[in-house]
Amino acid sequence: MKKYRIFWTCILPEHLIAQYRLSFAACNFSYNLMSGCAFDKVYSSMPLYVGGEMSKEAFSDKRFELIYDRWRKAGKFKQKLATFKEQFTMFQQIPKDASVWFYNLNTLNALLFVMLKLLKPSVQLNVIVLDFTPVNRGFGLNQIYLKLINWAHGRICLANSELFKKENSLVLPGVVPYSSKTRPEIKSIKKTVLLSGVLSEEISMLSMVLDVFSKLSEYELHITGIKGNELMLQQYANNHSNIHWHGQLPFNVYMELLHHITFQLSTRDINFPENQCNFPSKIIEALFHNRIIISTIHYPQIEGMKYFTVKPTKEEFHNGIRAIADLSDEELLRYANQGNVVERLFGVEVWNQAMAKIEE
Repeated sequence: MKKYRIFWTCILPEHLIAQYRLSFAACNFSYNLMSGCAFDKVYSSMPLYVGGEMSKEAFSDKRFELIYDRWRKAGKFKQKLATFKEQFTMFQQIPKDASVWFYNLNTLNALLFVMLKLLKPSVQLNVIVLDFTPVNRGFGLNQIYLKLINWAHGRICLANSELFKKENSLVLPGVVPYSSKTRPEIKSIKKTVLLSGVLSEEISMLSMVLDVFSKLSEYELHITGIKGNELMLQQYANNHSNIHWHGQLPFNVYMELLHHITFQLSTRDINFPENQCNFPSKIIEALFHNRIIISTIHYPQIEGMKYFTVKPTKEEFHNGIRAIADLSDEELLRYANQGNVVERLFGVEVWNQAMAKIEE
């Protein structure tokens, strides 16, 4: 008998994501997964920094139920405590024998996890581990969250890390949505490159990328995202005609830009703990949309797919981009147009089957 399946996540209607400073990557992942219609109920909670009056549209979206306590409107102190009341509200609503899937485990849902584990033991608890930063020394909350993740009935992880319990665990690096829309194929190679998403140094190596492409005038570099050094970005854009800083774009405009470029960059430094237990959503997204990937990390979880790996030091990165530029269009096109393969490997039906297997 199929369990009543619940999804806990952190989403808002698409047009409100930027207004309330939610993660586009997290919302896109959640909506992609939800497009498979695998959940009987979806709950959404807000990060601690979200407070005040919430748009009425956030409560009218039929795809999910937003749990938003009135303490969110009662000043900074109560705003931070509101998450605990919200978790208690959800605890009361979750029926016995349900299967709950958590998008990550953190301050927003750890109390709910523990209450369900101890007080409703018939509820099956599962975690989708997307962005986990290990604590290499000292003590941190993530050590507690790691214990809870491994206390869960099952896990789906984006990366194969020794930190996570192997029993009843699967590795899937991402999910692509069910969609009847066609995705444009690359017919000819243009020297157009995109760096997008979180633009902090540990996630994008932004300063290295800007410096290298300022010396590669034959390439057009487009950049869009958040948390980058905007002053530096604007200075490079002003001084180099091949570098274009777009700021943060609405999703539909971003997709138009993605379809305009040939190469998607994923420039992460494996030495940063933020990059050890996750997988860049931009890689799956760009592959799904038939773009060519240039990555600074080799990822075994997409073994068999064609993508370029370049070294993450400035000189080696520069030489790697130069080497790619020297390839013929025929050679480069072998790395493009893999969207159908991505859909077969990481589509919602694959995820539905994975969740069902873990629940068994």
